[in-house]
Amino acid sequence: MTLLMLLAGSLAPEAHATPVAHASYDKLVTANGWGAFVYAGDRLSDGYPHLYQAWDADTWTPEVLYDTYFGITDGLGGGAWLTDARDARYVPGTNVIEVTRRTGDLEVVEYAFAPMDLDAPALAQVARVRNVGSATLAPRQVVLLSNWHVGGREEVESPSAQAWTERGIDLVWSAWAPEAADVACDAVYDTVRAGGRIGGGCSASGEDVVPAFGWSVPALAPGEDVWVGAIGGVGVDGEGWAGARSPQQWVLDAVASWDAIHAASAAPPDMSADEQAVYRQALAFLIMGQVQEPGEAFGQLPASLPLSAPVGDFQHVWNITWVRDASYGAAALARAGFPQRALDALAFMAQPGKTGEWQAYVGGPHALSICRVYGNGLEWTDPDADGPNIEFDNFGLWLWALGETIDAGARPPETLIDTALDGVADVLLRLIDPNTGLLLPDSSIWERHWNGNQQQFTYSSAWAVAGLRVAASLADTRGDPRADMYRSGADRIAAAIATQLVDASGVVAASREQLATGGDYLDLAAVEVFNLDILEATGPSLTASVAAWDEGLRVAHGNGFARNDDGSVYDAHEWIVMDLRLAEALRRGCEPEAAAAIEGWVTAVGRANDDTLPELLHPERADFAGPAPMLGFGAGAWVLAMHRRPDADAHCLDVQEAVKDLPEPIGCGCAAAPVTPRETTPAHALVPIATALLVGVARRRVSRGPR
Repeated sequence: MTLLMLLAGSLAPEAHATPVAHASYDKLVTANGWGAFVYAGDRLSDGYPHLYQAWDADTWTPEVLYDTYFGITDGLGGGAWLTDARDARYVPGTNVIEVTRRTGDLEVVEYAFAPMDLDAPALAQVARVRNVGSATLAPRQVVLLSNWHVGGREEVESPSAQAWTERGIDLVWSAWAPEAADVACDAVYDTVRAGGRIGGGCSASGEDVVPAFGWSVPALAPGEDVWVGAIGGVGVDGEGWAGARSPQQWVLDAVASWDAIHAASAAPPDMSADEQAVYRQALAFLIMGQVQEPGEAFGQLPASLPLSAPVGDFQHVWNITWVRDASYGAAALARAGFPQRALDALAFMAQPGKTGEWQAYVGGPHALSICRVYGNGLEWTDPDADGPNIEFDNFGLWLWALGETIDAGARPPETLIDTALDGVADVLLRLIDPNTGLLLPDSSIWERHWNGNQQQFTYSSAWAVAGLRVAASLADTRGDPRADMYRSGADRIAAAIATQLVDASGVVAASREQLATGGDYLDLAAVEVFNLDILEATGPSLTASVAAWDEGLRVAHGNGFARNDDGSVYDAHEWIVMDLRLAEALRRGCEPEAAAAIEGWVTAVGRANDDTLPELLHPERADFAGPAPMLGFGAGAWVLAMHRRPDADAHCLDVQEAVKDLPEPIGCGCAAAPVTPRETTPAHALVPIATALLVGVARRRVSRGPR
């Protein structure tokens, strides 16, 4: 039975009530590498002056926006704030949020975006007000209310009707509005709601001062429109930024800048229109979500932007840089044609002098965090009653991403190559268990903490193989004698994976410890052994593993997969990153239809939700859960999937070409040797004879250097 038959069988109506992809997320975000602003439900209602959650253990990024929105009043008792039901979306492939509303015969199209050409947390808000009725409308006043919470007692000053500044203990926010006729900060909300006009200036202090701009809109004939807008930020010269441009031009220029970014990208040519839409938005998320603040914070790529789906237990927000997530994201940026951005992300994580607190767990000094990273680059883990998270997969992932980045054209400084070898690759050699040949036990990708929870996880060992292969190539280019040590270490771990982490039927297990229990050892993260040329994807081990994952990890709605069978609610949700990593393995295993089914599902989920990919989907309803957009595990995983798809298809063709002229195997041809206990089974016993010959070819191809 082929993998496609297995997967198709599980989608049968009698097995699952399969939902269609649907909208389940009403949040949008705009960011520019400095600040982030969130549109939730019906208005902009969150704002952050940094993309990272915490600068250090004592300094957390404040939330500084309560809400901001437009209103319209005729000054004669007819007024309304524009916070009703909305049609909101991204201008495709950008950070520009577009919202269409209607009040009477006035259509108001709003645009909100963090200007990418401003080196500061900043927000531009623009409204196009158009008469869509059949009669001329009387003059109106358009009002923009801005309820910032800048910390403590707020002081607001307005030198003119076109500018105000609000000072607090957290920050100073300045705003400028060309052609505004009025400004006020007294009873603004009630005045507009009652249909009055705001005005009178603004000079006030208090715990919740709310300034607002007002624009006088003349009588509008049918079809006529007017554009108004304001720009605000921290340390922003709004008038200088806008120059002679109109608010309409602000929007046009913002969209044009994103068009230029996409034109400069290296998007794969074989995507469908829907896949391309998700790809362009994913790339936009990666670029807007990478920190551009100079100094220690520069270049970091948080796991998500600072927002989350409001679903049950998953209120967490992951705008924290994990080495693992950021490595996927960096590799995606490199593949997409932005190798310098990728290099910036990797260099941020390898700043000298930022680690050391947890080196006793690693056996000595190391250059990368063993878990995640504060905004200033300092190592950060999250100990609980079970101890800290110590994640050895970070070292291999970072090296692999560095290889991808170099292959894309980046030229890292020699000091970073020194760090890669001395502080990362040498650490991996030190972490090889002399008894098993695998990496020593760690917390790994799903962060199982310590104090007896650490295990010899397949995922960590797989990435160690990939990382050491890259390190060997880097050492080769320098004539460094450690190249052979790195290559030998990679081969030793790969052999140990094949003999100690695969069960008697060929299923790859989560860890050596779980395999020893005889059951409940499924973990989709183990699929990386096929994506990284450690086990051959065209052999029966992938078939056996997919069959087991399909039976044990496919979620109830039938379209995607849980991450493992460990049993927690978090584990049991659908994980987008695991869906996509499995799809790649299926393509490598010559099952493109099965891969396309998964890719099609993820595409549909993104398209139904403003081209956004989340951390999780509910296992029954397929609703969003957890942070969205995810960067490394969402946007990055998608960009990688699209770029690696041709590689995966080519791998299948290479294998088919290599075996087509080989003689038919004698007998059933189903295995090269009887299956024996895992501790003594040779690696080639897991695959047909012809395929086993190709494993070495694939390894040699990869070990020649970074992709």
